[in-house]
Amino acid sequence: MMKKWSLIVLSLLVVIALSACSGNGGNTAQSSSNSGGNSGTPKGKITFAYWGAQSEADAIKQAIDNFKKTYPDIQVESQWIQKDYLTKLQTMIAGGTAPDVMLISGGDLPGFANAFQELEVDGSVFSSPTLLDSMSVDGKAYAAPFIIKPKVMAINVDLFEKNDIPLPSKTEPMTTDEFNDIAKKLTSGEGATKVFGSEPLYLGNWIYSFGGQFYSDDLTQSALGEPEAIKAAEYMVASKQEGIVPNDTEKQGQNMMNWYLGGRIGMFTDFGPWYLPQMAEVESFKWDLVPFPGGGGSKEVNGLALSKDSKNAEAAKIFINHLTQNEETQKIIGGNKNAYGIPVLSSATSAFEAIYPDKNLNAFVLAAEKQHAQEAQKRTNEIGNEMKAIDDTTPIGIGQKDVKEVFPQVAEKINKILQQN
Repeated sequence: MMKKWSLIVLSLLVVIALSACSGNGGNTAQSSSNSGGNSGTPKGKITFAYWGAQSEADAIKQAIDNFKKTYPDIQVESQWIQKDYLTKLQTMIAGGTAPDVMLISGGDLPGFANAFQELEVDGSVFSSPTLLDSMSVDGKAYAAPFIIKPKVMAINVDLFEKNDIPLPSKTEPMTTDEFNDIAKKLTSGEGATKVFGSEPLYLGNWIYSFGGQFYSDDLTQSALGEPEAIKAAEYMVASKQEGIVPNDTEKQGQNMMNWYLGGRIGMFTDFGPWYLPQMAEVESFKWDLVPFPGGGGSKEVNGLALSKDSKNAEAAKIFINHLTQNEETQKIIGGNKNAYGIPVLSSATSAFEAIYPDKNLNAFVLAAEKQHAQEAQKRTNEIGNEMKAIDDTTPIGIGQKDVKEVFPQVAEKINKILQQN
């Protein structure tokens, strides 16, 4: 009798155990199906605003699609703003309809930081520690680095060979003196067929080639009055006077990139990744990329910020982390044929270089790591108004005043603005 009851009890235990196992397995399968293997993650909808051309929007869409595969329970509503991005962003923030996640450049971040949540971001995961600095205000991160857009120099290889000029190093930047010598050798002819050594130089790039910068390291003082900044300005003026770059009359109404594509510019210094798609179609001459002269140029770092008013902040944080720190997503955005920009993860930069493997895209990768980031201030518009004096009154633009006189004056006016912060 005892043996019979023992068998019954044992059978019941087996049935209960099997039922339990079956129940767990069913729940697990359902959870996995609903959350893409991320059980317990937030759900619901988030909104994401970004700017850019069609090609850039296409690249971002691919990154969003990748996110949706991993997190199917989080719906992402894209808000592609094609014009007046910052103005429309300000309007939405003021009206209480700010998107959960917003694309923002490091240069614009200080003016919007009050509308963003402070983020906890590990800067060591990115290719350069300076990337997180670009996303920070007063030492606090208000966005996560997403993509980098540095500057390199494109060269017309045929013109170099025609003038018996050795091709520049692909990894080491030429000095400013070397650039000047080569620009003179490349310059030839006159009138409508004149070939120039370079397009007109841009202070935002060349100030760094001469060791200068726009602000002191703590961003509290303008550095435009410093000798390095003035030296850069003097070289810009000299390049115009010597005729190695187009003067104001020659460049008026002209597109310098079209001149480069037409073989009239030997070295195009203000070359960002967005030019790559149209360069891929060039068959009339050989071209390549080299580092910016003098280690100059500046990189734009774009990041993803979280709205202070987000109603689904936890889901938004997952979205931000995925797009900025997931290697596969970074390879998707960086490896897009439209050359959206350089990934912020070192492990993903190979995808960018693979876009055009026969060109030295590594120059962009090196610049993304080492180049000076855009310097940003909160009162951008007021400072911009004061900066206009450089173009209006010195030979850098249309004026005649000495840069040694004007630059310190502009610096003094900017310092008064900075003191109001």
